[in-house]
Amino acid sequence: MRTPNGFTLIEIICTMVILGFIAVFGAMFLATGMRGALTSRLAEENGQKAQIALERIGLELRDINGATVVTTGATPYIRYTSGQTKLSGTRTLAYDNAAKIITLTPASGGSAYTLVDGVSACAMSFSGTSYSTTLNVTFTLDNTPGDFSISVKPRQAALSL
Repeated sequence: MRTPNGFTLIEIICTMVILGFIAVFGAMFLATGMRGALTSRLAEENGQKAQIALERIGLELRDINGATVVTTGATPYIRYTSGQTKLSGTRTLAYDNAAKIITLTPASGGSAYTLVDGVSACAMSFSGTSYSTTLNVTFTLDNTPGDFSISVKPRQAALSL
């Protein structure tokens, strides 16, 4: 008697089931890795955006001559006059809750520049007296855990609190 050549139907079905399991687990592993890479990239981009905004806020608030700080309501802002000649005029650092952005308006009547977008919460505050003040700006970005904050002690501030 001769032995038949080839595979039986049972052997082919078992092979297909095993390859299916391998493919499913491989796809799950690949998807988890891609999700982690995308989350990491988003966190890095948001960190860079926040760092640039904090640097600019620090530069703006370090040399103010006088300021009005309004910390109540949905749109906190700091309106100030800079001691730098290149940054003359009344300038405003504000949080727009509806647009979820922190803006900087260079002079009275000028157009606002966006410092950072995707802001889910923002707080602006001050502590101290009129001549020894610390200004604090804290914000949270969408899809990023933790807060970003800066505390600035103006060099020669006379604030209207």
